[in-house]
Amino acid sequence: MNTQEVYVVVNASPWNYLVPLYIFFKGLSVGALCISALYTVFRSERFKSLAFPAALTSLLAFIPVPFLLLADLHQPLRFWHLLVNFNPTSVISWGTWLIILYPLCLLWYIARLGMSQGISIPVLKGVQESASTSQSTSGLGLSGLSILTLSLALLADLYTAFLLGVVKGKVLWNSALLPGYFLTSAIVTGAALVLIVYLNKKPEEKTVRTLVRIIQGALALEIFFAISQWITLGATSLQGQKALEILWKDPMYLIGDIFLGILVPLVLLNKPSLNKKPVLMISALLVILGGLLLRFSIVGVGIQAAALWN
Repeated sequence: MNTQEVYVVVNASPWNYLVPLYIFFKGLSVGALCISALYTVFRSERFKSLAFPAALTSLLAFIPVPFLLLADLHQPLRFWHLLVNFNPTSVISWGTWLIILYPLCLLWYIARLGMSQGISIPVLKGVQESASTSQSTSGLGLSGLSILTLSLALLADLYTAFLLGVVKGKVLWNSALLPGYFLTSAIVTGAALVLIVYLNKKPEEKTVRTLVRIIQGALALEIFFAISQWITLGATSLQGQKALEILWKDPMYLIGDIFLGILVPLVLLNKPSLNKKPVLMISALLVILGGLLLRFSIVGVGIQAAALWN
């Protein structure tokens, strides 16, 4: 016996430009932290000089996130309801706590990392003093704190893809590829932002080259996710084919993300003129722009494609 699942999809969506901006800035923060974790978690000495600037960049990139979330809520003062009415089966409930715990852990991580490298942060003086006290009492060293912070960061980024994935009637969002796609884009945009910051200091050539290779590898992986998404959308259903058609007609996606945000940087970063700062800066800026346009495209096209069937 054949069965069909029937659900109602409301055409009018409460989501606006604030949602892709929130996803974008959160991804920037997570990606930058991943670069810092290459030293604190994975013990790559090449990234020792980059660990603290990357962590600080991660924190600064996260600052707009809570404001964007509160601005998107129709009743921001009711945000606390999500905290006190926790539902273990709700993706939003888990995401709310992740968005709170991640920046708190990140602050602690930056304070501890600064202490380990002899860096005093006047703004975080109280946090550093508390971190120094807690280290001797709790036994949680920098390594353990780094793993905890990185885990929360990855979960906070993946949460958005899971939230989109459970929305009924949005074939573009209902994909198992979306978490990997978003996380890869977060890593590459965060790495590009860290590269821009690092180039304005006294960069070590080996570290720059390694960072560029990470960006190149993540861009290649992003191409894999994009092509996989095209194949699955085109082969699933009529709804998927229509969503793919709209996606390909969206200039923000095809020209902005795929061409300017991925292909052009890959070509520029493979040029012999790699050591030239302007080339690196332009490539990094294009990668970040592509990541931003990807978020706008996925959210916008997902809503637009679903509206065709109502």
